[in-house]
Amino acid sequence: MLGRIFFVVLVVGVTSLPQTFETKNFKVGIEYDHSLPMVGGADRYRHRNNYDPFFVTVTATAKKNYVISYLEVTATVDALGAVDFCVTSGATGSRSVAFRLASNRSEFLAYSYLAYGIREDEYKKVTAASNGVC
Repeated sequence: MLGRIFFVVLVVGVTSLPQTFETKNFKVGIEYDHSLPMVGGADRYRHRNNYDPFFVTVTATAKKNYVISYLEVTATVDALGAVDFCVTSGATGSRSVAFRLASNRSEFLAYSYLAYGIREDEYKKVTAASNGVC
C-alpha cells in the first residue's frame, strides 16, 4: 500500500512540474518610417536526438517593387536548450533574405518571423541621401 501511494505521489509530482521555455528575439536590418509587413511565417519542429544540432533555413522574399528593410525573428526552445541565429544570404535592401536557426540540447524548436519592406525607389532615395548623393 505504501508503495502505491509513493508511486502516485511520484507520478503527480513529475507531471505537475512546469515546463520552462526560453524565447529569444532577433532583429536584423534597419527600421524605416514607411516599412510595411511583407511576409511572415511560423513553424515548430521536434528533435529526433536532443544532443545533435538541428538546423532550419528560411527564405523571406519581398513583394514586387519592394525590398526587405528588416526582419524580426522569435525562436523558442526549452529552458536547457540553446538557439543561434545567422543570416546566410541577403541583406537590408535586397529582395530576399535567408536566415538559419540552429538549436541544440532542446526537444523542439518553434519560430516565427516577420519581414518588413519598403518600396525600392524609396529605399534608393534614403540610401542616396544617407550617402550624401544628391
